[in-house]
Amino acid sequence: MRTGWIGLLLAVALSGASSTAAAWPDGPVRIVVPYAAGGSTDVVARVVAARLQTRLGQPVIIENVAGSAGNNGAAVVARSQPDGYTLLMATPGPAAMNQFMYRKMPFDTASAFTPVVYVAFFPSVLVVSPKVKATTLEDFIAEMKALPQGANYGSAGVGSTGHLGGTLFVSSTGLTGTHVPYRGSAPMLQDLLAGNIDFTVDTVPGVMSFITSGTLKALAIAGKDRAPAIPDIPNNAEAGIPDVEMSSWLAFLAPAGTPRAVVERVNAEVNVAIKEPALAQRIFELGAVPTGGTPEDLAAFLKRESTKWKRVIETAGIRID
Repeated sequence: MRTGWIGLLLAVALSGASSTAAAWPDGPVRIVVPYAAGGSTDVVARVVAARLQTRLGQPVIIENVAGSAGNNGAAVVARSQPDGYTLLMATPGPAAMNQFMYRKMPFDTASAFTPVVYVAFFPSVLVVSPKVKATTLEDFIAEMKALPQGANYGSAGVGSTGHLGGTLFVSSTGLTGTHVPYRGSAPMLQDLLAGNIDFTVDTVPGVMSFITSGTLKALAIAGKDRAPAIPDIPNNAEAGIPDVEMSSWLAFLAPAGTPRAVVERVNAEVNVAIKEPALAQRIFELGAVPTGGTPEDLAAFLKRESTKWKRVIETAGIRID
């Protein structure tokens, strides 16, 4: 039976911080995924959890708490005891973006969590309608600038990563663009295929089948590295848009106040696990790229992401009630 927070404090008091790490875990660890089961975030969380369960020798349970663009699940973790037994599989929304869009947040993003480890990211790619004539990004930008009404770009909804990625692309390239929100990716992609919108910025797994079949054209990866799943598509610098950097990333956060020894133990286990060939290959197959790093690396990354998206959101005037 797990000792809990009191037991951890006693362990620290009696034997030092190293004993806290040694005593953890002595019971099930819960990973809260702030989205419904079956999506990309959930699937990656489950394959990582399965390997952690073996390494830790204790059950690692996935709990899906969907709603409010990830805020509901993140709030569950923010309110949990800081004992290392509850972790958040965080994404850009609840960990960086939402705080600047939502008029009311159920937690203070800057102080509610302890950064643990950057797990992986899904590269984002700019894909265009089959009706677009351009085959290079340079020609695409010129084609869109020649349209009297400007470009229309779609996303899975207001405040989604696709919305913000499209907004970043438009603002960075000097395009006139109109955002067209949909209720999910499926109807948005249907309209993109039909030529009712001009482009979208989506994660590689979300559009992979359309790219490989040739029904949609991929013009650039919205990041500094090429995507392993579609290595022929140029990265942002190669395509001429170095300021457009967008991905949907996954990171473990713990409640604020989680003991440093526990944070370091989780960090070490995840870093080892995602570098193991079998798990790394599985993550690649899901369209993601395993990352890793120290808690300090993640903290610095979150600060950069928050600063970037604050600027984009405030410039575009995006607000959600």
